[in-house]
Amino acid sequence: MLKVMSDYINVSTGLINSHFIENSHNEGLLLYWHKYNGDHIQVREHDNLRWLLINDTLQSVIDTTNPFALLFPHLQYLANQWQSLTPPNNVLELGLGGGAIRNYLFHQYPHANVMSVEKNTDIINCYTQFFSSKKNEQLVCADAQQVLKTAHNIDWIILDLFSQIDAPRFLFEEAFYKKIYLALNNNGVLFINFLSQHESQLKQLQQLLFDVFNCTVSPQKITGYVNHVVVVTKKA
Repeated sequence: MLKVMSDYINVSTGLINSHFIENSHNEGLLLYWHKYNGDHIQVREHDNLRWLLINDTLQSVIDTTNPFALLFPHLQYLANQWQSLTPPNNVLELGLGGGAIRNYLFHQYPHANVMSVEKNTDIINCYTQFFSSKKNEQLVCADAQQVLKTAHNIDWIILDLFSQIDAPRFLFEEAFYKKIYLALNNNGVLFINFLSQHESQLKQLQQLLFDVFNCTVSPQKITGYVNHVVVVTKKA
């Protein structure tokens, strides 16, 4: 059992510890539990850390004393990519989780219009109650594909809908990425947090993006995790 904060956070990097990820479904104080459409969702807390789990898999974690900090390595990698770009005016986030990305964007880009789309009402309720940075406008309960039909003039689209198990089929369909392409401004950027242990799925995604964006993407593997970060720009 984990007992001290050093078991949760790597003191040298400020990132959550792999041991915490493996044991997070049993650690801390249970703040919330609910079963929704066959999934069980829970929120747990220890000291200043609060985290969201779906089916005992850690989805998001925040430091309640600094909710804008990014504690996952793939999120810090994404932040490094964002910081190298011109600040956005319009951001569309597909997939909310515990809202760590949303909170960071509000803090880092206060003048940007950030819309977060989440289909699961229970996750939205958990974010609002336990993780929110208290700016909940443009938080939309809807299907990502439906929102993309009318989205336009988007500078950044952040896609975080993949999971290791049962990723929605549309995430491997060309039509979905064509909607993203049309929603982006020229020179707009798509960021994907891709979770897969199967090389074939990664290659399928690369081919889809090549077919739609007409460029080769080089996914960045996050060491020690199944995450790959994919970045692709819509060329003018």
